[in-house]
Amino acid sequence: MYSIVFKEARLPFNDEGQVADVAVSDGVIVRIDPTIGQNAGCEIRCRGNWLLPGAIDMHVHLRDPGLTHKEDIVSGTEAAVRSGVTTVADMPNTVPPTVTAADFLAKVERARKAAKCNVLFYMGLGDSNVDEIERVCSHPLLAGVKVFLGATTGDMVSSESALSKAIENLDQLFVFHAEDEGVLRQAKANFEETPTATDHHVIRPAKAAIEGAKLISSLAKEGRRLHIAHLSTAAEIAFLNPKLGITGEVSPHHLYFNVEDTARVGNLLKVNPPVRLESDRLALLEALADGRIGVIATDHAPHTLAEKALPYPQAPSGVPGLDTLVASILNLVKNKRLTMTRAVDAMSTAPAKLLGLTKKGRVAVGADADLILWDQQQAWVPSSLDIYSRCDWSPFEGVTLASRPYGVWVKGIQMV
Repeated sequence: MYSIVFKEARLPFNDEGQVADVAVSDGVIVRIDPTIGQNAGCEIRCRGNWLLPGAIDMHVHLRDPGLTHKEDIVSGTEAAVRSGVTTVADMPNTVPPTVTAADFLAKVERARKAAKCNVLFYMGLGDSNVDEIERVCSHPLLAGVKVFLGATTGDMVSSESALSKAIENLDQLFVFHAEDEGVLRQAKANFEETPTATDHHVIRPAKAAIEGAKLISSLAKEGRRLHIAHLSTAAEIAFLNPKLGITGEVSPHHLYFNVEDTARVGNLLKVNPPVRLESDRLALLEALADGRIGVIATDHAPHTLAEKALPYPQAPSGVPGLDTLVASILNLVKNKRLTMTRAVDAMSTAPAKLLGLTKKGRVAVGADADLILWDQQQAWVPSSLDIYSRCDWSPFEGVTLASRPYGVWVKGIQMV
């Protein structure tokens, strides 16, 4: 007897979907057929609604340890599963930063005890910690190495010497915050007026992101895996080249908002790199739709409303994104800006491949039963009451999105 059979599920084998039954045993998909007649411990009648692989968010900040008034592993993974995200990869700029093997293993242990979804962790590249990263290179929950070309939350900046050593010696995925520190410093020095959030894209100009992308492109070499996080400009897209190992991701806030929105809501859209011109937003959306940008990731970076209410220079950069990831992207499908197959690939299949998660990101026999059930007829307008992230707000409040999944399973265990 199967543990679960999903009846009449619409599967994303093409853009219209193929209706079939899906059987799960011991947390793994074991059969997909037009009709499965055997008994199951639990039968889910899908009625032609979409059964999709859970989203894999390869760029989140769970703020644990050290910043848990903003988020922690429990609240962040609760927000994830409520959204339809079944795997997350957590960034290293916590307190203390994840730059030693001991810090990494401590995070792994906290997640083992408290996480509500699958969690991987990045190590941060500092000035002299390549040996520490080497100690955990074979750990199955190491997502990769985060490289900060420019200072952001936590003020981590990876040195050129450490980057050179790491990239030569570590067979890992390198994920870059690709804003050039020299350009950032010069732009800040040149800005003579009292800045507000509206000026954020000037103080952190497009040139910083473009110069960062140029540096990453110069590092490309056969066998290396270089990934540009949170693309924000049209010009960066040209540097992506999966054949040379250069991939990239875009965040939902860069697909939905522009500088005019920052002028409207202020620090709530202060984020690094900034939301930029409408032409950049449209170029990013087009590149996601045609596959030049391979991955969607939130850069979930929660801060409290009290912190965001500080004057611009003191207000932290970052927006929460886990609660709205799946709904925002499936809304693009509903509005025919993305096909269903592109959305599934960018949210699930492609990040699974980059992270080496061979049993995730697909609805296929042998894959983990990390699944979401979604009704395309419904819509959702988020409010603060809907947000499970500890920060209790979202830049998408008041924006009409697709509905959240009404069923979520992690390794065959129903979470929603």
